[in-house]
Amino acid sequence: MLKIDYDKEGDILEIKFSDNTIKDSEYIDESGLVIDYDNNDKIVAVEVISFSKRVSKDDFIEALAV
Repeated sequence: MLKIDYDKEGDILEIKFSDNTIKDSEYIDESGLVIDYDNNDKIVAVEVISFSKRVSKDDFIEALAV
């Protein structure tokens, strides 16, 4: 499973790798990333905070095309 969602109001891009319940989250301040982990310490999702300020629209569209 791979699901990409963008919350325009919160300016957060979320990439989900599974529907597992999130047990813990880690915020990486320098990059603005939040990494969500399940009960087995596997990554459930990655969130990019202030996404539009970190990635240009053209770069994002190009990355999706690959």
